[in-house]
Amino acid sequence: MIQIKVADVGDLIVQNKFYLDIYSEMPNTNYPEVGQYWRVLVTFKSQFTGKSKTVSASTTYLYKERYIAMGVWTTREANQENLLEGVIQLGTTDFPLGFYDATLYENNDNLNLDTTGLPIIWRGLMNMTGDGYNRKGPVEYTEYTTNDADTESIYLTN
Repeated sequence: MIQIKVADVGDLIVQNKFYLDIYSEMPNTNYPEVGQYWRVLVTFKSQFTGKSKTVSASTTYLYKERYIAMGVWTTREANQENLLEGVIQLGTTDFPLGFYDATLYENNDNLNLDTTGLPIIWRGLMNMTGDGYNRKGPVEYTEYTTNDADTESIYLTN
């Protein structure tokens, strides 16, 4: 599972790194030059809304026999999003905190965000949470300090 954090509030950008042992799953070896590799594409699909986004993750192959290091930067501000540079807007109404289906693709060009025809190298789960600096959860609860005399009522909350 991939863990991603997004800033609780404001226009902060949060750096997120994750490491997966997936080099052996990459079928293509036609990289542009020796020692240079393409950035991995990552599609995050919200399990809550069903909406998805694809981002080009920074990718490091230094220890490729053990793992590939990838990174994305998360923001809540639309004007900061740059999917080719690895900055993705999450933590919004369309892309809320919670679970996502994550699909990683072996890319064929660092200027490409289209996953059509690209080999899938990993499928899994991503959990997105707030960064915790605000110390508030996604929902604020109000404690009731008085007891209602009507004990037969049922209150539905959303």
